[in-house]
Formats: sequence, structure tokens, C-alpha cells
Amino acid sequence: MKIINNYDGSSIDIINEDLRKNEAVLSLRKEKDLYSHYYNFRVENDLNKVGTVFIKNITKSAYYCPDQEHAPYIKEKDKEWKRLDSEEWKIANDTLKINIQPHKVEEISLSPRYTKNELDEFISKIKNNPNIHIEEKILPQIEIGDKENPTIIVIGRQHPGETLSSFFIEGMIEEIIENKLKYHFLIYPIVNQEGVKNGNHRYFNEPDYNRSWNKQDAPQEIKYIREIVKKTKPEYFIDVHNDEISSKDYVTMKSNITEIGGIQVLKPRSTIKRFIRAIIKQHKIINPRLKTAREYIQQEYNCKSILIELSMNEEYTKAKNKGKKFIIDLLKERN
Repeated sequence: MKIINNYDGSSIDIINEDLRKNEAVLSLRKEKDLYSHYYNFRVENDLNKVGTVFIKNITKSAYYCPDQEHAPYIKEKDKEWKRLDSEEWKIANDTLKINIQPHKVEEISLSPRYTKNELDEFISKIKNNPNIHIEEKILPQIEIGDKENPTIIVIGRQHPGETLSSFFIEGMIEEIIENKLKYHFLIYPIVNQEGVKNGNHRYFNEPDYNRSWNKQDAPQEIKYIREIVKKTKPEYFIDVHNDEISSKDYVTMKSNITEIGGIQVLKPRSTIKRFIRAIIKQHKIINPRLKTAREYIQQEYNCKSILIELSMNEEYTKAKNKGKKFIIDLLKERN
């Protein structure tokens, strides 16, 4: 059995491969002083017997939660991603154990891998639409609609390992095209490009993008989007993430609306408990002076800023459908 971890979006450390036992011992990768929550690798089992992969340090991830243990995703060549059945994986003693069936070449991931390659494949399907303009300067930009209409800015993947957000944004884009919505959309599906390529969960050598919005030395992608916001003065600013701890999707925004597209809307203060749990786990204090995208854009430009958090329990195909429903319901509420 062979482990492969040298392609875009992969993330795992190899401790030992025992060909005789057909086993491999792996570890979550370190990101600065924390263990990454995200993992992705390929495994080739060319023997006629079940192989076993052991992933160490699972419970040491900053975002591990015992009551939110997520079944790994698996993908065979030329097939769709699917969750592993319960009898094929188990977490015990800080280790995730996964059974690999005989004569299989599979990719295993916390959530379906989505890199620049997948984005380019999606763009190739929509780029010939006359209402769409694709541009790539500092980062990939998908522009839809007439600039004379109110602008809506959508961003995703500030945290690279939160791959479900990419499927949500794909759904939004498909629905925008299908319904010819009378808005001017500027969409940045992958903000932290280097982090996505390197298979990071939140950050490795780079800073936490979503704690950099009011910093003078913010990453160039953040500076670029800040200038776009300043120039276009959008009506809405939408930032899409995944929540590793919550069992439900939620939206954070200043509004009296209680639900958009089937997703519960929380007022900003209602999300404090979620961050407290993460802070305790990390043994860190999040500096309140470092603003998130939603906080910074809301404060600086008085823009309707929206944070979307998709639960890691969410199936990636459902995330795409929720993206479609969300954008329609959001704009319906305003029209």
C-alpha cells in the first residue's frame, strides 16, 4: 500500500508505511503550533487484502469536537465523492483508523478537495456566457451582470480547508446565471490561493486571512478586495465559510430576518459561544482588534455584510443546492 501526498490540495504527514502488514501510519500536519483539522491524501492498495491507514493526532486538532466527528470522504478515480460507511472508519485513542479495500486507488479527505484546478474546470463551463467576464489579476474574479446595477461581492476560501464553501459558491453562480438577476456580481471563489494549493486548513506560513482586514500589512488579496469594495460600494458583501463545530448551518448579519434559503440567521452576538469553544481548544485569545471581513466591511463602508457558515456535517452536493436557494431568497427579501 502506497500513500501519495505531493499534489495540489493534499495535506498529511507520513510517519511509516509497512508493506508487509499493508498498513500506513500518518499524522495530521502541523500548522504553526496547531495541528491542521483538514487532511487529504491518495492511497494505492494493489494487494488482494484490506489495507489499514492510521491517522494520528486527530483529537489534537484545534477544531476537533467529540460530538461532531465527521465521516471521511472518499473518491475513486472518475467517480464522485462519497462519505465512508461507519464500519470503514473509527476514531479511538487520538487516531482515525480507515480500512482500504483490496485493489483500490482512492483519495481520502476531510471534505472534498477543491483547488484552482476544480475552479478552472467550473469556469470552463460558464465562460462563454455573454453576461460573464473572467479576469485573473491578483486572484480569480468572476464578474456577472451590468455594472450599472447594484453590486454584490462574494468571497470564499479565506480559510483554505473549508472546501464546502466552494460548492456553495458554485451553486450561487449557477443560479445567478439561470435567473439573470439584475445585479452586478463580483465573485472571488478562492481568496487564499497559496493556502489552497498547499492543502492548509486555516494558515501555515501565511497569516489568518479573516483576521487581517484592518491590518496595514494584510495579504495582497485582502488589500485588493478592500480596494474593490471601496471603488464599487457594494450593496451586499458575502463571505462564505465552514464551521467545524456547529451541527447546523447559520448566517451572521445585522437583520430582523430569521432565515434565508433555509439557513438560520443569527445576530453577531449569537456566535460568541462558538468562538469561545475554539479559543479554549486552542489555548489562545483571539485579538478583538483584528477584524474579520464581515466586521471590517460593515464598519468601514456601512455595507450589508453577511457571514455564511456551513456545518461540516453538510454534504457537498447539498451545499451547492443551498447556495442556489440562498442567493434567490436573499434578493427576493429585498425586492
